[in-house]
Amino acid sequence: MRETSETTILLIGGTGQNGATLLSRLLAGVPGFVPIGELGFLWDRAIQGNLPCGCGVPFHECPFWGAVGQAAFGGWEKVDAAEAVRLRGRVLSRRRHRHMSLPLTLPLMAWPALSGPYRESLMRYAELVRRVYEGVRAVSGARVIVDSTKVPGHGFTLWNAGEVDLRVTHLVRDSRGVAFSNLRSVPRQSTIDGRAYRGRHAPARTAARWIWINLAYELLAALGAPVETVRYEDLVRDPRGELARIAAFAGAPTDPSTLQFLRDGEVEFPVAHLVAGNRVRLVSGRTRIRADEEWRVSLPPRQQRVVLAMTWPLTLRYRRRAARGRASGGGTHRAAAS
Repeated sequence: MRETSETTILLIGGTGQNGATLLSRLLAGVPGFVPIGELGFLWDRAIQGNLPCGCGVPFHECPFWGAVGQAAFGGWEKVDAAEAVRLRGRVLSRRRHRHMSLPLTLPLMAWPALSGPYRESLMRYAELVRRVYEGVRAVSGARVIVDSTKVPGHGFTLWNAGEVDLRVTHLVRDSRGVAFSNLRSVPRQSTIDGRAYRGRHAPARTAARWIWINLAYELLAALGAPVETVRYEDLVRDPRGELARIAAFAGAPTDPSTLQFLRDGEVEFPVAHLVAGNRVRLVSGRTRIRADEEWRVSLPPRQQRVVLAMTWPLTLRYRRRAARGRASGGGTHRAAAS
């Protein structure tokens, strides 16, 4: 039996450009939920880089995160952020070519006992993350903390450490949409490494990464972690239905009346203190929810065929799984916490 805290951690996992920041912002409107962005980047982008919080002010000027740091560590100045970044690199495979190194490091992520030094780094890093979660719980009083650190290693770390009540929303977007997003030259909101634009990748390379990341979450479920599949396309088409399903999966069922902030395909985004994520985390006011499907007309047909040829088995699997979940009126929960 795992020893867990009283607060549930809802991890949004999956590839980049899969709608995780949008889902985080939507969950901010659900009572009892608090999204915190991509916590895995807290140490460098926030504590070291002082990049803007989702509320719009620099991290070290944000009252929410200031209170979290005080509750968790007695102040952020007492955290060795550089050491935290090093630990993260050892545990999460944050390397230059991490999309290619994932298949090689996945066995250690799944079975950390294979390496004593790896397991030691994992436990030290997990303790830092756990203390941040406890700080967030103390400040927010939330029942569910939403962490959108999508990289698989983060999920494996939380599961293997066994000190939090972890639930994983595996957010899957059509591989062709992810491939097209990775071809775009998108300006960064802010940077700590001098790069003004997000990196671009060829469609075949993105497709390979899409496969490995999604297979990693399949393995996490096979190891016993509670994992729920949600498709980006379903989320933007029926946000109320998908949010209700996610809330029930997180152990915090919500009454339909609490989702009235979603009306006529629009949402009034509340202020949310997301430490990392795409530009959606800084959006405020009334916003229309619509699917980003520019790839259908802008991604060359040949490239669409290449990506789909590489990813169709998993694509079909996720479509069928999501359809079963909607038809049953419940979830597609693949494992129970042990």
